Amino acid sequence: MSQDYTRIVTLHLAAQMPLLPVVTQCVETAARVFGLGREESLKLSLATEEIFSYLSGKVCQGENIDIRCVNGIYCSRVEFRFPVSVLDMGSLNIAASVDYENEDDLAEMGLALASRSVDYLNITAERKNHICLTIIKDKQYPPVAEEYFAPLDIQGAITVETPDPEGVKRYVSRLAQGPPDPRRPQFFQYPGQVVDMAASGECQVLTAVDVKGECAGGVLFHFWRSRIIEVFGPHVFAQEREAEIAGMLLDACIAKSARTKAIGLVNLTGMPLSLQSQFELLGLIENYTMDGVKIDRPSFFRLLHEDPGCRIFADRKLKDYLQREYKRLFLAREIREVHDNGEMKAGASIFATEMRRERELAILSPLWPGADLDANVKRHLRFLRGETVNRILFALDLGVSWHASIMTVLMANQFRPALIIPFAGQADLLVFQHDRTEP
Repeated sequence: MSQDYTRIVTLHLAAQMPLLPVVTQCVETAARVFGLGREESLKLSLATEEIFSYLSGKVCQGENIDIRCVNGIYCSRVEFRFPVSVLDMGSLNIAASVDYENEDDLAEMGLALASRSVDYLNITAERKNHICLTIIKDKQYPPVAEEYFAPLDIQGAITVETPDPEGVKRYVSRLAQGPPDPRRPQFFQYPGQVVDMAASGECQVLTAVDVKGECAGGVLFHFWRSRIIEVFGPHVFAQEREAEIAGMLLDACIAKSARTKAIGLVNLTGMPLSLQSQFELLGLIENYTMDGVKIDRPSFFRLLHEDPGCRIFADRKLKDYLQREYKRLFLAREIREVHDNGEMKAGASIFATEMRRERELAILSPLWPGADLDANVKRHLRFLRGETVNRILFALDLGVSWHASIMTVLMANQFRPALIIPFAGQADLLVFQHDRTEP
């Protein structure tokens, strides 16, 4: 997203409890001005209150912190930047358990509430001894209308264009009218959200139209970090010209992407059969039908520029698997083994959890190391089973050395490596899938 400072409100203040009303009022007011409804604004303010209280009481009491409220058009984002010597915020895990008889646990209950009040939470290390904690709350949009579209009668030449807002809504509405797809992101159910995502710079949309201006297909794509572009589609609505329309949309997407710093394209949600030969198969992710039948869905990758190579970190048990996959994908990697040499591990680990309940899917990723990795994985599995989540993925960044220490923990808890997503993190992402057939 572009740095438009008319969309940013910044506070610089000390982490002291008397200043809490200033912080919560600023965040709630900014969220309302940025377009969030009353309920979403209150939830964002609640999460802010709990996080600021915890920072002021246990993490960086009295220290100067920066709080930024950012208008993402389709969402509001709050960023906390603060100094820290010891970070122990394990209650930010969505699976955190709180003992109501224990006063120390009650003091941390607010962090568990904060993590459940927002749609996204992330923690990153920045300059020395400084942390950025980010929370995001999405706007609520009306779902796609139950609109009848007459069968398409595509005529004449097809052209690819960047649509106006009405063209975006037409594309999303036609897609939503088609057969349901468990891999399709939830935002495709909300045409207004896709319009705002494009307006914010979060993504780009291209549509294929005929001589009458009728939408025959479309594609949506966005940057995943700075070196990889994720592509949704192309989606084609005129099957008799599927190969032609899909090819034109992909060529237009590549033309725009090739002028950026992106090294490659990745597609995790399905693409037309006619295009699959132009991509490398990354791997298969298990999906399930409504009646529980397993279907393996492929994911794809394509280089746009020469692979620059990089260094990755891995546990010894996965070295052979990684070498085979990188050889198959023609990607140059230096694999460094990470060993446990008895170094101290302290505090509680934190996992981010992206819940997609409508798809019975959860995607976990590590935010902070700790001494309780195995126990934390088990807590999350128990929690997600209780939430009737059928598909559980865990994504590790192979460019972050401490992520390698989680690999054996995951395999001991019935996770298996499913695919590598190149350039999607500091290096590549290694995605594990939980085997739900295991106890």
